[in-house]
Amino acid sequence: MTIDPATTKLVVEFKHDVPLMCCAFDASGRFLIAGGRDTNVVAIETASGRKKILAGHESWIGIATRAADLVLTADYAGRVVAWDCRGEEPKSRWTIDAHPSTIYGLAAAVDGKTFATGDREGVVRVWRTADGKQLHELPRIEYPVYGVALHPDGKRIVTADRQPQKPRIKVWDITSGTERLSIDVAELSGYRRVEDIEWGGIRALAVSPDGAQIVACGRTGYDGQACAMVYDAATGKLQRKLAVALKGGFYYSAKFHSQGFLVTAGGDLGKREFRCWKPNADESLSNVATSGPCLGMDLHPSGEKIAVAQAIGTKTYPELGALAVFEWSK
Repeated sequence: MTIDPATTKLVVEFKHDVPLMCCAFDASGRFLIAGGRDTNVVAIETASGRKKILAGHESWIGIATRAADLVLTADYAGRVVAWDCRGEEPKSRWTIDAHPSTIYGLAAAVDGKTFATGDREGVVRVWRTADGKQLHELPRIEYPVYGVALHPDGKRIVTADRQPQKPRIKVWDITSGTERLSIDVAELSGYRRVEDIEWGGIRALAVSPDGAQIVACGRTGYDGQACAMVYDAATGKLQRKLAVALKGGFYYSAKFHSQGFLVTAGGDLGKREFRCWKPNADESLSNVATSGPCLGMDLHPSGEKIAVAQAIGTKTYPELGALAVFEWSK
């Protein structure tokens, strides 16, 4: 089945009473799991639209990912909850207090058997998905880790830290914890000298299915453009800078579609979109405006749909959320 990334239609949008920051489909695509500025997880049965609120977290839920037959959600208190979606409704299989501080990075291996977490204190850990047992921990990184990604070869892990004025991508050997490559991504720094504050940084990572490319998301400078930087995973050489006129907004997530194109999602006050790109071309394939800034995104297991988690509001600080599902034409 081949889809056309240039033709997209909104299938359904679910409103929510708090801003949403993340979402993930389960392996069958039956459920869409989301979280945000609340301690509750939102579970939508996609066919019926039936909504279930699930307890299990202690703080805001900032990130979610699919891992084998589970959906994992991670919160700002350092907790990870694994949701088993094979029954009538998602149920918690296990819960771990994975970190003592906010988890910003969460990603699963291609086979879903392991996953990685990264926190505000610069700690990166690798876990077994089946039971949440810790397998590895990297040497501590000096700065908050805002993104992790497991390389398709199963041997390497990629991290993104928020070093002021020079955020970095690092590639590590998982088993030995040896650093293999470091890439300075100064263009995604949002350092503001007047306040001595770093507003920017790398907001998310993605590795291409063949492992040849690494993508870092953010924006160019303090008030620059939403941007995705594409690097050669072997050499660290910059291959492409994908920036748009979404000035003042961030790209908060990026994922490779199985057909080879890249999807980015983001926005900020009054600006919101998801966009499809050829990773080797400057021009995008399509751009879709959404109801609110897309703080999270996931692709349906079939590759036919995309879901975006949004923060919506008329004020400076969003007070509502929405979870939208779009479908690409075949």
